[in-house]
Formats: sequence, structure tokens, C-alpha cells
Amino acid sequence: MQKYETFEELVERYDTALAEYGLSYASRLNMICRASAIIRRHEDQGKEQLDDAVIVDYFNEIGNRHYMGEVGKSHWQQMRREIDRFLHFIQSGEIKLANPQKGSRVELLPSFESIAEEFLRSEDFHPNTCNDMRWATHKYFSWLTEQGHKDLKGVGATQIQLFLIHCSGNVAMGSLHNIKLFLKKLYAYLYTSGQSESSYGALLSFKVNRGTKIPPVLEQEEVKALLDNIDSNTAAGKRAYAVILLGAVLGLRACDVVNLKLDDIDWINGEIKILQVKTAETVVLPLTKTLGEALQDYILNARPKTTSNNVFIRLLAPYNALKSAVTVGEIYRDCCIAAGLPVNKKFHTLRRTLGTSMVTSGIPVTMVAQVLGHTEIDSTKKYIALDRKHLIICALPFDGIFPFGGVTV
Repeated sequence: MQKYETFEELVERYDTALAEYGLSYASRLNMICRASAIIRRHEDQGKEQLDDAVIVDYFNEIGNRHYMGEVGKSHWQQMRREIDRFLHFIQSGEIKLANPQKGSRVELLPSFESIAEEFLRSEDFHPNTCNDMRWATHKYFSWLTEQGHKDLKGVGATQIQLFLIHCSGNVAMGSLHNIKLFLKKLYAYLYTSGQSESSYGALLSFKVNRGTKIPPVLEQEEVKALLDNIDSNTAAGKRAYAVILLGAVLGLRACDVVNLKLDDIDWINGEIKILQVKTAETVVLPLTKTLGEALQDYILNARPKTTSNNVFIRLLAPYNALKSAVTVGEIYRDCCIAAGLPVNKKFHTLRRTLGTSMVTSGIPVTMVAQVLGHTEIDSTKKYIALDRKHLIICALPFDGIFPFGGVTV
């Protein structure tokens, strides 16, 4: 580790290395959030450099918590693994991963490798989608190789069915859904390019029921507490206030906050134009009075002088743009701590809170989708499940329902 590096710089360097390694944004965010636990422990103790004693104490603490039954085995092992990986990178500069790029655990046969690469180049897929599709196609072609196939000759519906049955016993339902979806895209490409006798569209059109969790949202009082407890007299506070408002008022994703440019703000017409990182779609959102004033205050009175066109800049030299969405997550975490709110929620909670608030207020789902920049209406419909007020109205009463014993409750 270079002695002059701050913790923020270490995390940025780690995130850059993970991105170069081929990991998606979501995977990097999860890994960095877990690895950041050891940094928070150092910061809580006033340390500015990694300290072996602090690291040992932290590992002992989570080990004892596991032994006492406070945390599960999987959580304990995962935390150790992620922190070990982070520390290994800091010491050696190397990423210690068994899978350097999603889907490439084993080297494919040249025949399958060429098909996979041609398929991935057949459309302008988003980088994250491309990584997921690479993972699914490599998994399929690796399985075909294990079954004795050297190319697609003799491969048909039977092999597809057996592969999906194999996956159903080895991956989660959400992953099985993605495998089926990407396999359908693969065979549509193979059929169009004359490499398969069928697209097997009917075979691959069955529905996979994925278990989904209802994500948390903030109450309006919590959003107010979040903003009220930011010290806007400091440079860090001015930046944090503008960042939180972008999430709470416009529902921006952390990655879009990081990539926001000065040119994206149309002060005359009162608009912000965003090219979304996740969807590669452009959305135009209103620049509200409160948000406009917060951005103006930060840009004029707290933003360091720099040649960067990004709105949000590091607080310390070198004054470059924020490198990753993780920094936005850290800003949100610090604001939660100052407001006395749980720190286990992520910056994305503000986006869910806005979507839910709009649905609760009676705004049509189609309009909510436009504001949040959703390309699929199904992405917006999930906010209906968070509308507690109207769900209570729709809920059936328990009056007259008897247990098996016949005794009323």
C-alpha cells in the first residue's frame, strides 16, 4: 500500500481494478460494500492507515458473533472472504478471484468460443448485460463439452432441456430465469444466422417464478431527518446535501450522480438531462427550486477548482471527479449516521422511496416510469407493492376465519 493513499483512494483503486477484471457494476458494489466494513472500523478508531491490530480485532469480533449465533455462517464466511480479498489487493495489487470474467471459469473449445463471441457482438448489449450473457453462454457451452459435444451438431431440444434441469439443481431461481432468457436470445441468434435448425422459442418461453423481496423505503419523516442533519456550512455538507436531493427529488441512481456533468444542467430552462448508465437511455428531469439552489451552492461555494466537467469532485487533492458510485453510497451512509437512521440501507433506497411516494400520491405508473427512466413498465409496477396505504385497504379481514380446531381467534 502506498503510504499517501487515503481510504477513499484505496477503495477507488480497488473498484477500478475490479472493473478492469471484468466484473459488473452490481458485483463490484456488493464486494466493495463488504470490504468497506474494515475501513469503517479503522475510521471509528481514528486510524488513517490500515492497522494489523484493528484487522485482527475485527476478524475476532465477527468470529465471536458467529459463535454466539448473532450472525449466520454464510455471512461470516462471506465477510472474511471479501475483506481478505481486499487486503490481498492492497498488499499485492492483484485481484484474487477464481473467476476473472463472468462465465469464463474454464476455457471453451475454439468452436464454442467463436460462437459465443459472435453472439455477444451481434447486438449492442449494455456492458452489464453482456457480462451476464457471457456467463450464461459459457455455462451452457461448458456443459455441452462435458457431455461430449465438440460443436452444435446433434444438439437440440433434448440437450437444452437436460441443461436447464441441470441448472435447476445448481443455481438460484433468479439465475435460472436469466439463463433461460439468455439461452432464448442465443438460439434466436443461432437460428437467424443459420447455425441452428430452430430457435426453440416455444421451448424456452416457460415462466420461471423468482422469489422477490419487497425492498425497504424511507418514511417522509426519515427523508426530512436525513436532510435536516446535514451541515451545509461545510464543503462536505454542501456536496452531501446536493447528492441526497438528487436521490430524493429526482430518484437518480448513484452511478448517474457520479457521472453528472456541468453541461447536463440547463439552468435557463430548469432541467437536468441525464444519460442513464444502466439503460443507456436519456431522461430529462425538472430542476426544482430546492435542488437548483443546493447544486448552485455546492458548485459556487464548495466545489474545488478543477478542469473536470463532472459536477461532483473529491474533497481532497487531486481534485478529480468521483470515480465510482461507492463514494455516493459512503456519503449516504454518513448522512444516515448523522440522522440516527439505520446504515444498512443503500443510496438506491431514495430512488425506491420517490417511486413509492409517487404511486401512493396517485400518479399513474406510466408517468412514474418516465420520471425514473424505466424502459420496461414492469420495473415500475413493483412500487405498487410498496404502497402500504392502499394495500391495507385492499387486504381481506380475518373475521370469521377459524383455525383447524374450530376455535375462533
